[in-house]
Amino acid sequence: MKHLSFFTLGLIFIFSAAHAQDRLQIGYFDEWPLPAHYGQTSGAYDEVLGAKAEWTAYNSSTAMFAALESGDIQIALSQGLVPFLTITTAGHDFKMVDIAVSYPANENCFAHPDLRFSATNTAVLNGTTAALAIGTTVHFNLNRTLTHFGIDPASVEMVNMTPIQAAAALKQGKVDIACGWGPALSTLQDFGSVLLSNDQKAEIGINNYDAIVIRSSFGADNPEVVAKFLKVTAELNTAFTASAARMIPGIATPLDMFEGTVAESMAGFEFPSITAKLGESWLGGGVQTHLKQLADFFVVQGTMDNDLDDYAHTVDATYLQAAADLPLIDAE
Repeated sequence: MKHLSFFTLGLIFIFSAAHAQDRLQIGYFDEWPLPAHYGQTSGAYDEVLGAKAEWTAYNSSTAMFAALESGDIQIALSQGLVPFLTITTAGHDFKMVDIAVSYPANENCFAHPDLRFSATNTAVLNGTTAALAIGTTVHFNLNRTLTHFGIDPASVEMVNMTPIQAAAALKQGKVDIACGWGPALSTLQDFGSVLLSNDQKAEIGINNYDAIVIRSSFGADNPEVVAKFLKVTAELNTAFTASAARMIPGIATPLDMFEGTVAESMAGFEFPSITAKLGESWLGGGVQTHLKQLADFFVVQGTMDNDLDDYAHTVDATYLQAAADLPLIDAE
């Protein structure tokens, strides 16, 4: 077995796939580093799956979902919630089978310093102007934040801007609030006053996370393959959480990214354990409720034409449960 250079995977899974796979095609996003890419470098997936794992980069959710639908890929490593909602609401038979990454610290909203916003002075948000990406999770999160502060979201004028544009508008004094993620977040953090801390966001049900998605028919035909993929991914996530610095080079290499950029991008990433993700806060009910809340909100806002009565059928935790139950032996 080709060993991982910085740590030993330590697990061999003893069972055969229902349908033998010569290769497993995995879709991922450019410049969105995850511990799974360390397995791309090390060959861990190839060994455990007993098949060649082939990795294809995409620059949009639409392109990745089209590839999933056509069979060009079998697993979408990390998909955003809004694209997942849109595609499943349209009737495409995809399943969310795992949480790829949670990033509560990688998205937030900030007030202009002149507002003198604080936890005891939230009323200053009334009648303000906010710059944000309309129709994204940050839109939902800002509305929930304002409601939490007792502010009617309708009193706040919301202007559609990319995070970079929103950060610039806040610094120029053109808006009172700006929300963003990615590179813009550093600008916002250095200039503005954060509306909610990560702990406060969790307390009022604000979550930011991506999902691992498969086509339902592929999962039905290859349940063991999906379970093994999720198990390897979970072990890589655990290893990264324990010692991120050791894995950064192996993650950066297949993505053709600078190690410093990878480290900075992943600084706020969290990877809950399989046990945690099977619990009520995640795939045991919390995700299903969150999806419905998001869909209802976007219909009211006019960014979705309609939603489903329920999104429970779009989440399938059985593959992750199977991954948790896999028989293990010590590979060392």
